[in-house]
Amino acid sequence: MMTYTPRALRFARAILLVAVAAILTLVLQRWVGNTTIYRDELASKRAEMHAAILNNEPPRGESWHQIGADGTNMRVFTVYLAELVRWSTALSVTKAYILIESAALFLTFILLFFYCRRSVSEPYCVIGLLYFGCMVVLTYHYQFFHPWDRPWLLSWIVLIMFVWDGRLLPLMLLLPIAVSIKWDTAVLPALYWLTHVSKADWRRVTLATAGLTAVSLGAFGLLMATRPGGFDLQRTVVQQLAINWGDFTALKLAYPPFLAFTLPLVLAALGVSGADRRVKASALFAVLLLVPLASKTNAVEVRAEMAAFVLLLPAALLGLTRALAPHPTSGNLEGLGTPGSRG
Repeated sequence: MMTYTPRALRFARAILLVAVAAILTLVLQRWVGNTTIYRDELASKRAEMHAAILNNEPPRGESWHQIGADGTNMRVFTVYLAELVRWSTALSVTKAYILIESAALFLTFILLFFYCRRSVSEPYCVIGLLYFGCMVVLTYHYQFFHPWDRPWLLSWIVLIMFVWDGRLLPLMLLLPIAVSIKWDTAVLPALYWLTHVSKADWRRVTLATAGLTAVSLGAFGLLMATRPGGFDLQRTVVQQLAINWGDFTALKLAYPPFLAFTLPLVLAALGVSGADRRVKASALFAVLLLVPLASKTNAVEVRAEMAAFVLLLPAALLGLTRALAPHPTSGNLEGLGTPGSRG
């Protein structure tokens, strides 16, 4: 029988993870993206939006609200990066964005595995990775130009892991970049407080949270000052809830947030009781985020809710392990421990 060294096994697992991430990325970008957001007939609209954000001028003399792009003019990092790629490689606007989004999506799959690995075993990480890949399909619909969504979600995963590890300096360095990718990352300091606050250490944690908040809100304020006009008109909560309810009644069980969040929420409720502080804080923060997402955004555009999905995922996978765990009986009491605990 052929034997493998631990180093060979680790290398094989790494190759397998890279292969799975690459296949998922290619399937999504080529077979979903090319029939939705990357369609050739949308190329002129993409170029128009690219130029509009670069120049902070909505196309055709309209407002950002009139074209359904509230706050979009402040999501500048990915647009400037695409312009740099286009200028340095002579690629078209569309191909520059495909390159950036594909790289970010691939790295998201890789990092998501290690993010989940902090809470559950590798087989459950693979389950989480594949379920996430299925839900990403929903993010290709109801939009034609949101190239920041992949880099934004990648930044969320990195930031969450920094929060879990209490790494303040990397958080302070990455937060302004993340806010310039998509400004709603500015709320992330609240996760730091939920994760680390305690009776014994509340003062230090609160001060650190205040510092992180100053950094994120400072970046947001700078974007507001230098790129005005993005929030010229907004719907009321009642108006937005009515729109979201109308979408739900029209789509029924096919409603994207229902598909994306029902199972993770149920499993997270099952898994959170046995989770550590980090997972509990992330699950709570996810639920809190879903409230403004449901009341202030078009919830059918589930791409904007994927950060909440990622926050819920560890608790959901823990719930799945509990749901699938064998129940002890008189005949299998020896199976209660982990594989390594048996003699």
